[in-house]
Amino acid sequence: MMNRAGERGMAALELLLLLAVLGLAARWAMPNALRIYKYSAVRYEAELLLSELRYEQVLARTAAQNLAADGSTAIASTRPYILLTGTGYRVYRSRDEVKRHSCLATVRLKFNDSWDGRDQMIFFNANGNVYPNVTIKVFSSGGEGIGCKLVLDNAGRFRLERIDAGG
Repeated sequence: MMNRAGERGMAALELLLLLAVLGLAARWAMPNALRIYKYSAVRYEAELLLSELRYEQVLARTAAQNLAADGSTAIASTRPYILLTGTGYRVYRSRDEVKRHSCLATVRLKFNDSWDGRDQMIFFNANGNVYPNVTIKVFSSGGEGIGCKLVLDNAGRFRLERIDAGG
């Protein structure tokens, strides 16, 4: 009988040791898993915004060619544009909102490396170009330096750049 009581005590000690090891592993793994999630969320939102900008650029070129053939003078009012907010964006075509997107909870947007709290618009001209150059910073709200820069130059080219941990 004494042997079984000692074995029960040993099983409880082994269980406590197992819980301690699992606690230490979780303490190490959780911050890394959260960082991986934030990086993936930033990358997803940056690529989604990039694809939306490219799509609207193509529509701006198409709409400008069709309107030019018609001889219409209201070309600028019918071109698509994107309204950026700090937490998402809205897409407009012919002044009608066609799409509204809210970024994931940990992701924020900055227009030209600053944000004054007001919504910012990105317009495309008849060639699908933007003026002036635009930089949109897509970053994690946690402040760990996780982010991407989406650069649009006035020739209508887009590029996605990674932000180093420094900023």
